[in-house]
Amino acid sequence: MPSYLATGGVGAPEHGRFEELTALQATGRSALPHHTPAHQRLLDLVSDGGLTVMEIAGYLRLPVGVVKMLAAQLVSDGHLRAAAPLPDALAPAINAGRPDKALLEEVMHGLLAL
Repeated sequence: MPSYLATGGVGAPEHGRFEELTALQATGRSALPHHTPAHQRLLDLVSDGGLTVMEIAGYLRLPVGVVKMLAAQLVSDGHLRAAAPLPDALAPAINAGRPDKALLEEVMHGLLAL
């Protein structure tokens, strides 16, 4: 489906702005008759758990901007819940156990040297 048809002809979203890492989760409500096949596919993707806007765009093979519009429509209709990503400073436990950037760069340079 061409991306310009995915939103059902709706322009800018009425509610909220989504980032690429905004997590989306289904509320359990079924799609309505006015929802496009892209809306339904998005709801199917998040029915078993949450995904980010970026992940959904990849799975649906749609531009991120189109997914943001679809998500805004579904949040407005009560079919999705959106959670903004936490900045790293507010969620230090999330980064616990991850290697630092310098170590990753050393590994990358080592691999490139092979």
